[in-house]
Amino acid sequence: MTNTPRTVSVNVLVSAPLEIDEPSWCTGDHPGHNFMQDITHNGSEVSARFETRHGPVDYLTAYITQAPYGEVLPEPYPRVAVEIAGDTRSLEPADVRSFTALTRAHLDILDRVADECERLRNLAGGEDR
Repeated sequence: MTNTPRTVSVNVLVSAPLEIDEPSWCTGDHPGHNFMQDITHNGSEVSARFETRHGPVDYLTAYITQAPYGEVLPEPYPRVAVEIAGDTRSLEPADVRSFTALTRAHLDILDRVADECERLRNLAGGEDR
């Protein structure tokens, strides 16, 4: 046995609040994060919705997102997340027309989300990303 001091790395989980920079576009909802690399900033969601005789259908949800502390794939600049429901729906002809009309309108919203994401990236110095 030796009395020489040495250094060792120990993984610990500290349960203390951590102050981080919050982008102005983030909704501020950060529940249940145990590690800094789990922190993700998410903006407000935009979705399209149309009504069928079986009830409403939400689709093409999109929002600005960023995981600046990610361990494997850090996202230093905002990105656009798009969720697409994988459900197959049998629709009436009128429902199909409603779906395509709302999809056209939502594509304009997605363009505005992309424009806002691009503006935020440019502010952060990521204009070539």
